[in-house]
Formats: sequence, C-alpha cells, structure tokens
Amino acid sequence: MIDFEPLRNNKGAILFSAQELKCKGSGGIRLARGFAEHLIDLREAFGQPMRVLSCCRSTNYNKKVGGALKSFHIYDDPNLPANGTCAIDIATPNIIEKDRLFHLAKSKGWSIGVYKNFLHLDRRSDYLDVNPLIFHRES
Repeated sequence: MIDFEPLRNNKGAILFSAQELKCKGSGGIRLARGFAEHLIDLREAFGQPMRVLSCCRSTNYNKKVGGALKSFHIYDDPNLPANGTCAIDIATPNIIEKDRLFHLAKSKGWSIGVYKNFLHLDRRSDYLDVNPLIFHRES
C-alpha cells in the first residue's frame, strides 16, 4: 500500500493521484521538497487534464527503462540533490497542447525536454545551482 495523499487543488479536486505518480516498477513514491506544490501550480494554470507517462522511478526501474544515471525521476537515491523525484513526463497528443504546456512550463521556471509525443518537465534548478534548460530529442 502506498502512503500518499493525492495532490489536490484548493477546492479539493484531485489533480494527480498516487496511481499516476508512483514508480511503475516498485510502486514507490517520494516527491522532492516543494515539487508537489509546483505540480499543483502547473496543473491548475494549464486548466485541463495531464496524462502522466512517468514520474517517480526507483533506481532499478530507471536503469531498466534506460533513464539517465542521475535522472531527476529517481526517488530512492539519497546521493541525488533533490532527495526525491522532481521530474514528470506528460503526454502531448497534439502540437497545440504541446506548445501551450511548453510555454506555460517555461514561464514557471521548469526545465523542459521536448520529445516527439511528450514533454519531460523537471525542477532541477530548485535543487542545483543551475538555470532552467530546454533540450530537444526526437525519440
């Protein structure tokens, strides 16, 4: 069983559930300090549902899916600076939705990875001394 309360807006509506955010391999969830608040803010500003492809990942599951060695998705490595997940991948089924989410996330200080069918969004600049960045990948 996961001990995690869904992320809700100030009216009580669920914005992100444990099912959406948990690691697909281990079922674990640990969000970095402050990350939940940024997710809520982004989702409320976007004003429509977001389909989560990946959020929390265990170190083992991250290796299995070919994630970066120090991925911001990893929640269980105490040596990583965020000490919990500070990344989320959101499906972008069309260019209009992708463009809108991209510009919104950029305006709110997220680092953004642009992929063919999704956006990788993370808060690396909250945990490292770096500016938010944007990178593009076709696959």
